[in-house]
Amino acid sequence: MHKVTVLPGTEVIEVESGSNLREALIAQGQTIKSPCGGCASCGQCVVVVKSGFEGLSEITFEEKQIIGNVFHITQERLSCQTSINGDITVDVSAHIEVEKKKPIVTKRRTREQADTIIEERRENSKNRPEREGGFNKPKSFTVKDD
Repeated sequence: MHKVTVLPGTEVIEVESGSNLREALIAQGQTIKSPCGGCASCGQCVVVVKSGFEGLSEITFEEKQIIGNVFHITQERLSCQTSINGDITVDVSAHIEVEKKKPIVTKRRTREQADTIIEERRENSKNRPEREGGFNKPKSFTVKDD
């Protein structure tokens, strides 16, 4: 069993060797944004590895295609492509911010508001100058038989 410390809190998860990081975090109730379902096509399940790099699997080809070779600079890994082979510390704060976003609220117009908007548009269309031509009719194709 290996320990995974999840930041920004201090939650510690115990997982078996070779476990998938994304699946382990989701099983423990963490929110990990991954619309592709863990098949390495969206690149949104990124987590920041704070410590324990030697306790992770090697970077897969699919992971390199999505995040490139910037792992050594940003310390980011795709959680869906990472296997746990030792004690690590990861930061999932990017996924917590997504969870806190406000829902989109749409406002509905009353019938009176809609009628006044329609009337204003009708009045504005009456004040427009007439369109003058200027467009040529398309010419038909002629086929010459030689």
